[in-house]
Amino acid sequence: MTELYRIRPADVWVQARDDYLSGLSAETVCRRHDLGLSAFRRRARRYGWRRSDQVDPPPGELNLALYDDLTPEEQIATARLRFLEALEVGKATEARRWRRLWIELCDARNAIDAEFMAGMTPQEMAACLAEDAGTDETEDEARLLGAPRLTGPETLELCTKVHSKKLPSPGPA
Repeated sequence: MTELYRIRPADVWVQARDDYLSGLSAETVCRRHDLGLSAFRRRARRYGWRRSDQVDPPPGELNLALYDDLTPEEQIATARLRFLEALEVGKATEARRWRRLWIELCDARNAIDAEFMAGMTPQEMAACLAEDAGTDETEDEARLLGAPRLTGPETLELCTKVHSKKLPSPGPA
């Protein structure tokens, strides 16, 4: 049965307000928190959440410290996701802007990589890139999956012990 009238707790509305004021579109916020768009717009108007109701900081006093912990890779991923999200809802102009930002961030990252690797041989570049890609993923996988970290001779001994055991032969049934 379809739920016609939804009453959401106050903490859902607080999270929706925070998401909207952080830059997400009203449609995205409503989809994320399962809210009605007209109810969201009504609350935004009543409680002053609309972006037009917000006080703009004076020029030069913009505090961008909250973005200090974002890595370039996270910025690129965010721009790509916003691009795909705008495409999904059919907002071509917004999608084009996000795509342009995504491409500019990728170009900036590639320029930094090229500057960093300017004096390296192709083998050194490959080793450096493989080292960066391999260690992070392996450590993350081990941490998330709870896999024991075995290196060196004990790994070989463990594999030998497990695979060298003989299975009992099936007896008469």
